[in-house]
This record gives sequence, C-alpha cells and structure tokens, in this order.
Amino acid sequence: MKKKAASSGGSKGRRTQQVEDRKERRFEPIRSKVATLTLIGTGLGGLALGIGIYAQWLAVHRLPYAPWIVAGGAAVLAAVILWGQLAGAAVRVGDAGLAVERGDSAPLRVAWCEIDSIAFQDGQAVVETKDAKITLRLDEHPAAVAWLVKEARARIPSKVKIAEAQMASLPKASESDGVVVAVEATQVTGRRCRASGKIITFERDARLCARCGEIYHVEALPERCLTCDAPMGDEGD
Repeated sequence: MKKKAASSGGSKGRRTQQVEDRKERRFEPIRSKVATLTLIGTGLGGLALGIGIYAQWLAVHRLPYAPWIVAGGAAVLAAVILWGQLAGAAVRVGDAGLAVERGDSAPLRVAWCEIDSIAFQDGQAVVETKDAKITLRLDEHPAAVAWLVKEARARIPSKVKIAEAQMASLPKASESDGVVVAVEATQVTGRRCRASGKIITFERDARLCARCGEIYHVEALPERCLTCDAPMGDEGD
C-alpha cells in the first residue's frame, strides 16, 4: 500500500502515535461490602483456627472446647473460600487499550485492536479477545467501566455489544476520573506490521494507529488503518 503524504502540521493533523507518546487513566478499585466482609472473615477465621490449634495440641493445659474453636475457624475460612470476594486490581484505560495490574508483574494489557467484543452482563463489563476474557464489576470499577465504554464507542464502535437500555444504566465518564499517566514502554520490536507483515526491528520505526493501537512500520503506513479504518498519517514526514 502507498504511504500517505505528510499530514498538516500540529497535533490536529496527527493520525499515528510514537510508542512513548501514549497516555491512559489509572483507576483504583472501590472495595465492595462483600470484599470487606471477606477480608474480615479471613482474619477472624484464621485467628480462631490458630487459637484452636494451639489450645488443642500445643498448650500445656488443653482447653475442653478447643475442638469447637478449630471447627468454627475452619468453617469461617471455608465460607470465605466458597462465597468470599477478593478486592480487585487497579485498571487502566487509554491509548493502549485496557490493562489490569498484577502486583509486581507486568499488567495484563489488551489493545483496542485485539478486542473482539465488549458487553455488559450481570453488573459487569465483559471484554473478550481471542486469547483472554476480562471482567470489570460495576460496583468495584464504575469510573473505569464508564471510560472503557466511552473510549470503545469512539475507537471500535462495532465491537461494543451493549444495548441502549444497558447503556443508560452505566455511569457517565468524567474528566476528573482516575489519574492520567504515561503508558509504560510497550514491546514493539519483533512484532509484524499489520500492512506489510514486515518485522519491526527498531522501535523508532513503529507507528501505532491513534484510534485502535494497530501497529505499522513507518515505511508501510496505509492511507487508512486496516483494523478500524481510521485515516492514517505520520507527523514530521
């Protein structure tokens, strides 16, 4: 495909992004009542189990009701395992798509161009790709869900499978939501250009569709993105 001629100067003419230019919003989870009860139950159950074990087998003078303490603690922990709900992870939404933080590991990241569908089911947003399924509970991530839907409708509208009645029940995205941060460095070297199939050897040669995040080699930019049909161009050519 022919590379599009240089776009007009200034940010308004820009259609692609350098890897290091991208931004996103970071959202901390809201601890739900169930998650709070789970945390309390885990602490009380573990404490009771420890006291019961000590009183039954380690104490100099064994307590006659120690087995009941052990049983009670074990029952509470079993209930937590069966019906408890752990607090969710922080979520990011922005130019790089959707990312779910995983402690010390790199975030689980899904680009907009990789998303097959976004639906709303049972109080949670469900994001499906070829290799993953990510769910965000509305009671835990209301702002993140709002921005996920807003960004998706602007970038990949055909992938948003949310009925208008469901859309009305979702919160509205606000500019004050979350914290705007730079996207962490993304590995692009070694990946193939969507247009030519050419392997990206140097990061400076990579261009990302500003709408969906599809990757292209600078020498093979199409006139329109092959994934989302956004007009392409490259500032500074």
